[in-house]
Amino acid sequence: MTPRAQGRKDSTPHDRGYKRLFSHPRAVEGLLRGFLPEDWTGRLDFSTLEKVGNSFVSDDLRERHGDLIWRLRFNGEKGGWFYLYLLLEFQSTSDPFMAVRLLTYVSLLLEEIIRRQKLKPGDRLPAVLPLVLHNGKRPWRAPHDLASLFVEVPPSLRHYLPRLRYLLLDEGRLDLDRPELAGNPIAALFQLEVSNPSEDFLPLTRKLADLLSREKDPEFRRTLNNWFISLVHRTFPGAIISETMDLLEVPMLEETVQDWKRQLLKEGRREGQIEILLQQMTLRFGRLPKKVRQRVEAIASTRELQGLGRKVVLAKSLQDLELG
Repeated sequence: MTPRAQGRKDSTPHDRGYKRLFSHPRAVEGLLRGFLPEDWTGRLDFSTLEKVGNSFVSDDLRERHGDLIWRLRFNGEKGGWFYLYLLLEFQSTSDPFMAVRLLTYVSLLLEEIIRRQKLKPGDRLPAVLPLVLHNGKRPWRAPHDLASLFVEVPPSLRHYLPRLRYLLLDEGRLDLDRPELAGNPIAALFQLEVSNPSEDFLPLTRKLADLLSREKDPEFRRTLNNWFISLVHRTFPGAIISETMDLLEVPMLEETVQDWKRQLLKEGRREGQIEILLQQMTLRFGRLPKKVRQRVEAIASTRELQGLGRKVVLAKSLQDLELG
């Protein structure tokens, strides 16, 4: 088994979308400014923010860590500055041993820094911040501290165990309504991500479009727009979406979103009808063959489902329904 197969699972399209988004420095800046502790983010020099490329990272770390590494200058307390490395990990599900994975990534990164910068005895290592961004619907359950994963040992032995704690941003549990986040496009994206599509999607889309209209960086505007298109694909499965759709075309977009909402409600009614119909059939005829369930679940028309429901009431056997 390769190191990558041992170290991490293949990312979902959701995770890959976040990787594309946070490959842009403005997105990383919005994330750090909006959601990191304020007592030290003010000392970060965002003008120095740069992505650590594959030419810098060792083959072993590239194989194991599939997300992003950034660095920027941190202004020290006693003058001078040092680099803060940001190790970004995107997760749509909770990983109980995330702290172990991150310990590996951080160790490999520091080894590469020592080798590349030819550090000598007495030289100090840069700071590394492991940050996990969780965008799953269920809360993150894994421990943040590596120490909590070890068996209980005497305090004198525990002192020698490896240590690592990562910063977790659990998207669905963040306070996204703080006044200071009003102009933060990343906070607006998170709000859209966790919103109720039938109620909040349209006003939040207007909010994001307004923030996008103020954005001066055309590349970042395209990045945000492309992320929005991918979100729509996930939120409204089956919706017909133009790949040239522009968030700034608000009137046309509002009409399109209303169509998506109607489609979503219609799909919800159909799924509810199917669930009730299968329950009725099971009560009348016992456990249903897999082929019959699949035939019912494949029915796209709500009118056809209603007709089948009337047949269930009158049928004497499952065969009378002619579902195969």
